[in-house]
Amino acid sequence: MRGILSCSATNCVNNMSGICSAGTIHITGATAHTSESTQCETFAEKGLKNSLANVLNMNLVGEIKQAFTNETIEMSPNIKCEARNCRYNHDELCHAPNIMVNGMGALHSERTRCETFIQ
Repeated sequence: MRGILSCSATNCVNNMSGICSAGTIHITGATAHTSESTQCETFAEKGLKNSLANVLNMNLVGEIKQAFTNETIEMSPNIKCEARNCRYNHDELCHAPNIMVNGMGALHSERTRCETFIQ
């Protein structure tokens, strides 16, 4: 994935100043017809336990590159997508030019959604 990746789920262990630091993002909502029926399964509430549990899904290369630039977004995670009705889903991978995950105030993945979803 190359493009703008943003996330408003500031309570997520993977959120790094509005950018997702996960190596793989998993969007669910197989039968979704709107973004409200999708969610980010990668969401994990901030805390030591979840930080340790998610260490294997860190995007280390992206995080290192991002640390040296504020000019561009260097994070480029794999985005697994189960939303079959989304036009950006090709073989269960997201091919959208820009990704926006909404989850302001979320404490669980059920309160997140993929705003990029377009039927």
